[in-house]
Amino acid sequence: MFKIEKSVKKRKVLIVCPHPDDGEAFVSQLGIQSIKAGWDVHQVIATCDEYGTPINEFKGERISRIRRHEMLTAQKRYGLDSNGKPLLTLHWMDYVDGYVPHNKAAVNRLQKFILKINPDVIIGPDPFIYCDGHVDHMAVGKNYFFALKQLKQEERPKLMLFFQTLIPNIFLPKLFSKEIYYIREAHRSQWSRRMLRIVEIFNFVTQISFQFKNLTIRADKLQFVEGYRRVLFNNEDHIPRGIAKIFFYIFKDTPLGCEEGRLLPHPKALGIDLIPPNDIN
Repeated sequence: MFKIEKSVKKRKVLIVCPHPDDGEAFVSQLGIQSIKAGWDVHQVIATCDEYGTPINEFKGERISRIRRHEMLTAQKRYGLDSNGKPLLTLHWMDYVDGYVPHNKAAVNRLQKFILKINPDVIIGPDPFIYCDGHVDHMAVGKNYFFALKQLKQEERPKLMLFFQTLIPNIFLPKLFSKEIYYIREAHRSQWSRRMLRIVEIFNFVTQISFQFKNLTIRADKLQFVEGYRRVLFNNEDHIPRGIAKIFFYIFKDTPLGCEEGRLLPHPKALGIDLIPPNDIN
């Protein structure tokens, strides 16, 4: 069981997300526990959900403004310092929802940002043994993996993790449930109260065997966990096994929230530039 504790040296965490809300859906424990421990937590988001709705009239800038506002609200709900500044630092890659590139330029761009932040702990989507085949999760996950792989050993973060994985091997106990529920509620255009419950159930079920293996009792209550997978660079580490193989074949061709026709009309028709002009800030 992985524990996050206050330390003399202020640790730094970088959470790499495809969309607003992914950090809250899949990495909420790492985020909130790191902030509570006084660590320096950063979240970099690839897109702003420009196609995060089936309604064509809302696609593009209109839904993007809503999702960015909700993410900024969630940011504040993680907590503020004595000067009113959010304890979570946000960064944006400025790619377009559904059109995140996976190429050498995108890998190098993310790698440059990782070196700039220089985190002790880093986490991004698992592009190999996953439970969401959304094209952005695949592209961001691959960019993340190869950005780390191409770093020199001494340049890599001390702890490198995947989230949204079917074979977790490092775990955090689930704490601060009320705070996390409040943070997740900020994404109100995406998550109803029913959806908040579904997300929690989905995360539990897709890691069910690992949940029971790591189940403990705390204050006379069952203590569940949030599971992640260590990033390793051997091909055999990325093959689904056991019950994960069943879930993988269910989800591998199932891009959640990216059904046929969702990514139309093309970004050019909406006046959206596909290529970000600058480095990640």
